[in-house]
Amino acid sequence: MRQKTAIGWLIVLIAAILLAACGTESDNLPEDPDSGGEIIEGEVTSTIEETDNGTYRYTVKNDTQEAVTFNFTSGQRYDFTLTDEQGIEVFRMSSVSMYTQALGEEILRQGEELQYEIQVPEANLEPGTYTLEVWMTPTQGANYPAEIEHTIE
Repeated sequence: MRQKTAIGWLIVLIAAILLAACGTESDNLPEDPDSGGEIIEGEVTSTIEETDNGTYRYTVKNDTQEAVTFNFTSGQRYDFTLTDEQGIEVFRMSSVSMYTQALGEEILRQGEELQYEIQVPEANLEPGTYTLEVWMTPTQGANYPAEIEHTIE
């Protein structure tokens, strides 16, 4: 009888250890430094920041619990415009660029980022403050815009 009881307790102990070791799916999520811990269910976000005079970094981050797939019909991944103080578009990158005609995709897993370096051309614009707006160009139409002021002296 004692042997059966000991075996029963041994099985319960092994089961408890296995369950404790398994954890949960959220234990494997990357940490979000702004939340002080694990990622909170969110959305795909975009930001733009100046890294050097006329050079910017456009970042798209997946703060959701699932991978996000972006499908593209060409080599173009993003586009950007410059708009003057009156709201008139004075430059569009895709109007002066050529892209490969090949289907492509980018997979952004949870907690990952896509980053693109953008060099704003001189474009013979008058000195002043312009709005630089950048967005992704996937076939799904979800474009994740971000904007920042760009000054030409």
